[in-house]
Amino acid sequence: MKTLFLFLLLSLSTIAAVAQVNSDSTHKNEQQRRVTIGVNVNTISFHIYYEADKTPGAVRAGYFVPVSLNVGYQLTDRIKLQAGLGLGGDTHEVTEQLQNGEHNYRSRTVAFAVSVSGYLTLLNLYKKLPVYGILAIVPAYGVTTTHVTETDDEGSRNYIIADSGSDVFAIAGLGFNYKVSERIYGNVSYFFYKTNLTGPNSTFYDWDYGYPGARSFIKSLELGMNYRL
Repeated sequence: MKTLFLFLLLSLSTIAAVAQVNSDSTHKNEQQRRVTIGVNVNTISFHIYYEADKTPGAVRAGYFVPVSLNVGYQLTDRIKLQAGLGLGGDTHEVTEQLQNGEHNYRSRTVAFAVSVSGYLTLLNLYKKLPVYGILAIVPAYGVTTTHVTETDDEGSRNYIIADSGSDVFAIAGLGFNYKVSERIYGNVSYFFYKTNLTGPNSTFYDWDYGYPGARSFIKSLELGMNYRL
């Protein structure tokens, strides 16, 4: 037991000494590592409006919540540029009772998004919690496939409706970074501004405007984890 205690004491002393020696070089290493890779998980529901508008009105189409892989570059101490590739989608099923029978719709949306973002550090709380502003432009392309089953007195018929299109979005907000290790850090962003630059912005169908309060806040977040190369 005494030998084990001495071994642990010696190990802790060695770790402390190494940490002290490396503390001065840590900041320098972080400054040199300007390229980052990361993953972002989004709660924002984007909505692509398809020009052809083939999808029946009862079906939810063109919506997606992206998860993205990103590459960033620390341009200066306060400015970071980032590009990302995102993938998201949605599923929906609804049944309508019409005069000529029952219509069942099962839709699936798949969307791809490319984001270009700029981060500006506004302040650094206690030199450990950088607070930033963010502006992002997000072009997106989506495809919605709807399987339709029509049932009436004569039987059932099945067919597929395909719809596709693209839109460009802009979002802006505030966030902060938090350190996990020397080379890994996380970020949390809240987007208070969201708009479709090339399509409609419905107060009922888009951006969860119809759900004020906590739901609107939760549906405006982005969580990320980044690694300095």
